[in-house]
Amino acid sequence: MPKQNQRISNDDGLMISYTIKHQEQVLESVAAQEAIGYQMGTGQWPIQLELAMLGEQAGARLRIEVRSADNVFGSADPDRIVTMDRVDFASPPQPGELVEFALVDEQGLEGQVLSVFGDKIEVDFNHPYVGRDLIFDIHIHSIV
Repeated sequence: MPKQNQRISNDDGLMISYTIKHQEQVLESVAAQEAIGYQMGTGQWPIQLELAMLGEQAGARLRIEVRSADNVFGSADPDRIVTMDRVDFASPPQPGELVEFALVDEQGLEGQVLSVFGDKIEVDFNHPYVGRDLIFDIHIHSIV
């Protein structure tokens, strides 16, 4: 049941919609009519975003700017750019495509295809938002 007139605290559950932009390009978006559950304190988003949401109430609309220099999503690690064989892919990937691999512990590892050279594919496994200035527009629908 939604909590009325409550301010967001560290362990609250929220219903939110949001848009993430880089240089006016929408990278990710969840529409208001498709609001999703978000649990504060779980590390789903960087702590800087959660700190900005603390103390807000249901109905709040936030614009949070995240600068690449703040390393909110970590620093680019050249060791996370890997050259793989074509046989490692179910179908031929294209540059810019996001690919996911299942790991032994059943977790997924997502990367972005940088280039394709014959049977060799270069994949960047750094977080896709590393090195980008971002704008998060967040609408907090309710605190649950």
